[in-house]
Amino acid sequence: MTPSRASLSLILLAALALAACGGAPQRESFDLGGPGDVARALARPLRGTLAVAEPQAVQPIDSDRIVVRTGPNEVANLAEAQWVDRLPRLVQARLIAGFDIGRRAGSVVRAGMIADHVLSTEIRRFEIDVTTSEAVVEIAARMLDSRGAPVGQGRVFSSRAPAPHSTGAAATQALDEALTATVGQIVRWAAAQV
Repeated sequence: MTPSRASLSLILLAALALAACGGAPQRESFDLGGPGDVARALARPLRGTLAVAEPQAVQPIDSDRIVVRTGPNEVANLAEAQWVDRLPRLVQARLIAGFDIGRRAGSVVRAGMIADHVLSTEIRRFEIDVTTSEAVVEIAARMLDSRGAPVGQGRVFSSRAPAPHSTGAAATQALDEALTATVGQIVRWAAAQV
């Protein structure tokens, strides 16, 4: 006796439901905090409009996964945690907020809008290094004029923060602390370029 089409459909639905229940565990999502005190006092106020481009990054940084360095050439992801969005978008928002909180003149916008200057960045490291128990953030930055030509020399900014635990909440808090320090450095440098 062969099962009917309806019976096969019910069996398939039951199998999918069981697979969904036994699938990968849900990951907790984390966001980067607010700008804090990254730029309360710029070296000098911004002049004109500054566009902040979305940072460039390579995999696994250009994703919503939280990267853990387990050795000199080995990386993994936290299994139980993730960012609420792709990391470059979150860092772009933090950079814009950092400029907004510290500026006394000028305006800050996302790239794609008309601006006098563009801040171009590349996230080189954004990870928990379990070999040193530190959160490491390294971002290269360069300033471009409205035509896309470099203005002055670019720089690489980096910060570290203690990360004795590599669980979701502890890891993201340490990364947020390191990012806050790095954003502060970038904001002060960029304000001096324009």
